Formats: sequence, C-alpha cells, structure tokens
Amino acid sequence: LKSASAFGRQVRRRLNQMASSPIFSPSAWAELQRGTANVHTRAVAVKFNTSVCMVGLDLLLGLWCCSYTLKHSREVLHAVDSLSLMHTRMVLQAVRWIMGVPAGLKLNDSLDYCLGNLCILGLQCFQVAYMLCRPMFPFILLSVSVSGVFGATIMAAIVSDLLSLATIHLYTFYALGARWHGLQTRVLSSLWRLFRGKKRNVLRGRIDACDYSLDQLLLGTMLFTLLVFLFPTTFVYYLLFFLLYSAVSVL
Repeated sequence: LKSASAFGRQVRRRLNQMASSPIFSPSAWAELQRGTANVHTRAVAVKFNTSVCMVGLDLLLGLWCCSYTLKHSREVLHAVDSLSLMHTRMVLQAVRWIMGVPAGLKLNDSLDYCLGNLCILGLQCFQVAYMLCRPMFPFILLSVSVSGVFGATIMAAIVSDLLSLATIHLYTFYALGARWHGLQTRVLSSLWRLFRGKKRNVLRGRIDACDYSLDQLLLGTMLFTLLVFLFPTTFVYYLLFFLLYSAVSVL
C-alpha cells in the first residue's frame, strides 16, 4: 500500500514518528526525565520538541484547510469540473494535432488513425466514468475535508491519490506506449546486429559474430524497414503521454 499510495506512505511515516516519540518509548522518556546532562539526551529532547512543533503546525494547517473546503464546497466542486473539462479538451486537441501533420512530420496514416482513435475512445470512456462518479463528488469532498483534522499532510496525500486515480487513463496510455516503444527499440537493435553479422550471446553476455542465411537476411530487411517507417508514429504518441504523465507526476 505504501508503494502505491501517498496516503499509505504518509500514515506509515506518522506511525513511525509516534513509535519513535518519547511518549511511546519508555527508555527515551526516562532519558528526558533525567534532564539534559549528556549529548544523547539533549538530542532526544530536541528531536521530540521539533516533532511536536511540526505535528502541531500540520494539525493547525489541516484544520484551516478543512474549514475552507467546507465553507467553499461549491466553488471547489466547480473548479474540479472546470479542470476536468479543460484537461479533456487539451488532451483531445493534442491527439487530433498528432493525427494531422504535427510540426510538418509525416506519419504513417493508417497507424496514426488507429492509435489516435484508440486514444480518443479512451478519453471518451474517461468522460463517461467521470459523469457516473460525479454524484459522489460531494461525499468525496466531505471525506477529504474531514481528513484535514488529522493534518494537512494527510489531506494532501489523499488529494494526491485522488489525482492519480483521476488520471489513470493517462498512466495507461503511457504504460502501453512505453512497453511498445521498448519492444520496438529492442527489435530494431537486434535487426541492426543482423545486418552487421552479429548476434547477442545471452549466456556469456556479449556480442558474437554469426553467419545468417539469405532468407534470414531478407526477412530481417523487411522487418527492419517496416519498423523504421512506423517508429516515428509510435514515438510521437509515446512522447505525448510521457510528457502528460510527467506533468501529472510533478503535481
């Protein structure tokens, strides 16, 4: 859970802070009660005071965020709808731009049409799912607002998880594009070694010389030519969703 969810990581961090706190550690609490005579006890006291200040500030900021979102719930929901609509329009415009002649780059028409329509279909499915989940947004906003009672970091972690869930279609496009791009790159690399009369020795982890037959060379030439001419089309779609997913990851 902690590897896939920001909320899980934040809860784990908060539990670790509680476990290392002198209040829950009898030995550390005893050191604090003895005073600040030695360096270790002083370090424990400083760490404890810092943790208390940080948690207190986090709770105060979380309470303010909770109060603000509850008072301006309509504005927040309207902003979410506006951002979702703007996001869908921007992605659709980018896909339609690629389906034309992006920056004067000539792409394969058939593959470009197929990939572009698949992306548009995925975005339309996202719009349908968004409209089905729209009646639940007030309850979700209420839950997120109440989570601010436990601190602003908990609230921010939940918002981050919701953002990841709302952009899962971008991650799906990016993951599929990355898999295909990696596979295409590896196949082109293998076919390039075929032209040079080389092959990869998997057992010894090196490149060895190899004699290929005429049929193998002809088949390799056809496959290499086909993949080279299709490579710009697949790379443009991979680059688009890589940039979009990177922008979401930064947020």
